[in-house]
Amino acid sequence: MTKQYLNHQLECPYCLTIRLRIPADAGPDDRIFCDDCGEFLGTWDDLLTDFEKQGGQDGVFRLDKGRIKRID
Repeated sequence: MTKQYLNHQLECPYCLTIRLRIPADAGPDDRIFCDDCGEFLGTWDDLLTDFEKQGGQDGVFRLDKGRIKRID
C-alpha cells in the first residue's frame, strides 16, 4: 500500500496544511486563502487544476492532520 501526501498548490507553503477557505459559490477566478493562516493560495481554477494533475479525481484519500494522503 502506497501512501503519498498531496501537495503543490493545495498545501499552504506557510503552515503546511490543506485547509482552504472556499466560498460556497466559488467561481474559477475566486481567490482562495488558507483557513489557518490566511495566506493567498491561488484562484479556485488553479487549485482545482493542480488537484486534478495529482490524480485527485481517482483513488482513495484520507485527511490526516490537515493534509490529504493518497491511500492505494
